[in-house]
Amino acid sequence: MIPKRYSAAIAGALGNTLEWFDFAVYGYFATSLGKVFFPSTDPVLQTVASFGVFAIGYLARPIGSLVLGPVGDLWGRRKMMTLSIVIMGLASFVVALLPTYAQVGAIAAYALMLLRMTQGFSVGGEYTGSMVYATEASPQGKEGLMSGIAHAGAMLGFFLGSLLAAVTAFFFTESEIEAWAWRLPFLLGALVAIAGWRLRLHMPETLDEVIEHRIDFREVISIIAQRLKATFKAWRVLVKIAALVSFSNVLFYVQFVYFVDYVSKHGGSMQSANTVATIVQMLGVPLIVLGGWLADKIGRVQITTYATWAGAILVMPCVLAAQMGGLMGLAISQALIVIPVMLLFGAQGVLISRLVKPEERCSVFAIGYSLSVALFAGTAPLMVSWLLEVKQWTWAPAIYCFVFALPAIYVLHKMRATEAT
Repeated sequence: MIPKRYSAAIAGALGNTLEWFDFAVYGYFATSLGKVFFPSTDPVLQTVASFGVFAIGYLARPIGSLVLGPVGDLWGRRKMMTLSIVIMGLASFVVALLPTYAQVGAIAAYALMLLRMTQGFSVGGEYTGSMVYATEASPQGKEGLMSGIAHAGAMLGFFLGSLLAAVTAFFFTESEIEAWAWRLPFLLGALVAIAGWRLRLHMPETLDEVIEHRIDFREVISIIAQRLKATFKAWRVLVKIAALVSFSNVLFYVQFVYFVDYVSKHGGSMQSANTVATIVQMLGVPLIVLGGWLADKIGRVQITTYATWAGAILVMPCVLAAQMGGLMGLAISQALIVIPVMLLFGAQGVLISRLVKPEERCSVFAIGYSLSVALFAGTAPLMVSWLLEVKQWTWAPAIYCFVFALPAIYVLHKMRATEAT
């Protein structure tokens, strides 16, 4: 029988898997959705527009973190995570029912944009909340391992989204996907959200002091506003979080979202590009758990430093290989870059959780993480698409990714000099 504290952390990770499956599906169907929801005058602009809506989901994450982060610190981690998965499931269900641009014109595109923002709002509290929960629910000395498992749950959700895209491309033609089959993944996402909701209803709470009495809406707003004011006083910690997480997330979204779409249009089919990404991500999931385990064994700052330097060294050749090498280049570049990226993902949960006091942990972690991912990682496919396909600057994607390694290395250097691992 699994010990109670392990089972609670694993339950949080499973809920994370289900929610991130919903969120990831859009990215893998971005090209098809671009054709369905945006005008067909220019295929390149269609792609840019569809990735723009992808980025909007990330820009909405800070709004979700501003609301859901304080909810997690005041009313409990479990309530916040249960609320977030309900919001995600409802958004996925409505996306599946949307009329297309051909049917209702620009209203369809605006509705898709609003629903993508709703998904981003949900993830704004969910992602960091699940890692905070896993860290707090885990046995002493296993915090890195369990937060790594929670992060692996998110990665597993991405993997399942990629797998579903590959399966859909296998069973349906491109014209069938654009006509109606694109709706199926979002319907499935709504169903798995129901499973996640039921799972979270029975998770134990890890926050010591939780508001239990009924309060009115104005009091809720006042309490959240006070908590946010206190959160932003910790701006130095927010900057540290942004520096630590931006590099790994920019690399991930450029390599595993943008270049999957790019290679499918330049030397490979969508099915084959999705298959490559699916296999590599599947192999990468255990590396996330390894990163968390190494954070416990050799120190969270130490392993993060090693992995960041490895990513900085590999980023240039890997991005160029994905850009110029077709399917083989994509496979090689993803297989190499997945090692430092997944190790970073595994160690970051416990590293950042320990930077913040427990009573502010959900708020500061969620806001710092969501702001940085929204500004830099979520917009990365859009930026790289514009730099490479519109401006046709060959070296720009590689340089763009490398720049984000520099602040991470600087912050880690300062942490190694001033903090015990």
